[in-house]
Amino acid sequence: MLFYVILSIVFITIFLITFIIMWSIGKKVDPAAKRLKKLEESAQSPVFIQKKLISEMGLKSPKINPKIEKFLLEVGKLTKLDEKKARKLEKLLLQAGYYQENSYKLFMSSKIICACFFFLFFFYIGFAAQKSAPLILMLSIIMGLMGYIIPNLVLNSKITRRQDEIAKGLPDALDLLVITVEAGLALNAAILRVGQEIRKRYRALGEEFLMVNHELRTGIPREKALRNLSDRNKVDNLRIFVGALILADRLGTSIANTLRAQSDSLRTRVRQRAEEQAAKAGVKMLFPLVFFIMPALLIIILGPAIISIIKVFSDVVAK
Repeated sequence: MLFYVILSIVFITIFLITFIIMWSIGKKVDPAAKRLKKLEESAQSPVFIQKKLISEMGLKSPKINPKIEKFLLEVGKLTKLDEKKARKLEKLLLQAGYYQENSYKLFMSSKIICACFFFLFFFYIGFAAQKSAPLILMLSIIMGLMGYIIPNLVLNSKITRRQDEIAKGLPDALDLLVITVEAGLALNAAILRVGQEIRKRYRALGEEFLMVNHELRTGIPREKALRNLSDRNKVDNLRIFVGALILADRLGTSIANTLRAQSDSLRTRVRQRAEEQAAKAGVKMLFPLVFFIMPALLIIILGPAIISIIKVFSDVVAK
């Protein structure tokens, strides 16, 4: 009993001392100089430009209590990421739809808090169950590592759902682009109009189109803005669409004809993919049919017959 109490006190003490040391080291750096250095390093980065455009568009993440946010930012500073990893994480968070300025620090703080919670929770469970100390410590460390990994799994899931939403709304967006361009609007104005309209049903795709429009308004070339759209979203149909638009822009061909051809081609690809999924359905249903449905049917059909046979043989043996 005393051993577990001492072990808990040692862990909490080490955690608090580490937190205080890291917090005091961070406070020694002048906040103004730190902010200027950060702006100088990131002023030309694509992630910084995208966040600035997003703030101008009014696309903000849900509000967090300032005190809670300050605490989370302080916890997030405990993990030091190099510039390359930080930029990669920021891009992943943008793909998932997190546009907050300090999103990657908040994400890292959630990983730390989740790991500590899982460690302490399972440590307490093992202590209450009166298990051996090595087993409790090993299980707590394993669950702490799992808690550190869980936010990554959630982030990947949100990225996948957002990409699926963009892929789902792309055919409708292309149809609207065809209509607006053939009605006489220029491509830039058509992108703005489609982004405003499609956002009501497919929010993620509408935000991406609005971001392209804002990049064009800030002076970024159309080809670069379209390539940024393709880089932000790893959707195959979107990449094909962007490549066709860039090629048409370079060759000077009709944008309306290119959009109509891409719309028809995309509808064909969507139909072929649906047919492919339908063809795979029979194979996918084979395993649950064999392992779950067939045994139940055999029990229902052959069960009474087997019981009758057992009764007959038991009577014969009794005689």
